[in-house]
Amino acid sequence: MRKYINPRQVTLVALILLTALLVNHVFAGSGSTDSARQAWPMIEQGALLIDVRTPQEFTQGHIDGAINIPWEETSALVSAIGSDKQRSVVVYCRSGNRSGKAKVVLEKQGYTDIFNATGYKSLKQTKP
Repeated sequence: MRKYINPRQVTLVALILLTALLVNHVFAGSGSTDSARQAWPMIEQGALLIDVRTPQEFTQGHIDGAINIPWEETSALVSAIGSDKQRSVVVYCRSGNRSGKAKVVLEKQGYTDIFNATGYKSLKQTKP
């Protein structure tokens, strides 16, 4: 007796594997190298650098000179930046998701010069 491969099963397995690879890529992202490159001149000119990841992530590695304030701690972010709504601030996380959320939160508070440098790995790799 000969067994045949069911084309539907092969297609389903292929779709599952492709989905798993895409999901892994999205969640394991390191951010945008273009955004990271754009951030360095700002950082070098004295922008406040805020790592919005968890304290555990921060202790595993961070950009020199960064302070650590998790993105959801809005009052701590506002306190660290101060009352100058035009102060230059660069935020980053692991992939750009949380730093993007922090940017939105801070802009709603009236801050106008917040830059999302996206991911830690991209920043580290593009450091001049």
